[in-house]
Amino acid sequence: MSPLENEPGLFAEAELRRALRLDAAELPPRLDAAALVARMREGPSVAVASLVSAMLAVASAAGLIVGVTIALTAIAPELLADGYGLALGLVAATAIPITGFLETFEQPTIPIAALAAVMFAIAYEYGQRKERTNAIHTP
Repeated sequence: MSPLENEPGLFAEAELRRALRLDAAELPPRLDAAALVARMREGPSVAVASLVSAMLAVASAAGLIVGVTIALTAIAPELLADGYGLALGLVAATAIPITGFLETFEQPTIPIAALAAVMFAIAYEYGQRKERTNAIHTP
């Protein structure tokens, strides 16, 4: 094989294809139609066995699907009841601590104190901003 002139590390595609061709002993056997017909005539039992095997597989799959469906319909109400009970338990478990928190905020002094704190914070920030503005603009 001779490398290409402009690329010393590469070979021509045609030369590579010619080098990679299989020998006659390595070629796969050709399909012979007469041999296939003779094989089918001598062994119809293979076709019957194949048909019986396929029918058995289909029947087994259908039986499995029916069995799983019956099992799920028998178990589904219990699973749904358990899920519903779990959800109700979680709601109750979170509602109990929240009620104590809400009772605290139902007292009239808490919202009034929170509103007053927000008003004082706004007034303080407004005063700080005004002082910064005065400090920047004074000569």
